Amino acid sequence: PRPAPPHAQRPISRPQQHASDRHDFRRGERLPSSYRSNHYVVDNWRTHGLHAPQRGQHWVQVGNEYLLVSIATGVIASILAGH
Repeated sequence: PRPAPPHAQRPISRPQQHASDRHDFRRGERLPSSYRSNHYVVDNWRTHGLHAPQRGQHWVQVGNEYLLVSIATGVIASILAGH
């Protein structure tokens, strides 16, 4: 028998990724307001192996990335991925 044409083959199952799950953070840019709530703030930064944030900054975790962010402006000072 002939193999089924490509469009008739069963698609490979992959976990769905939504646009909101993809992040493209860059140092010096402003963290989107949706990530600036207390829900994302890392208070126990030592437990995560992070250095102490400077005055006026805090660590924010989004997925497996840790971002050091200015509390007042939301500007990203540092990014640690897969930490």
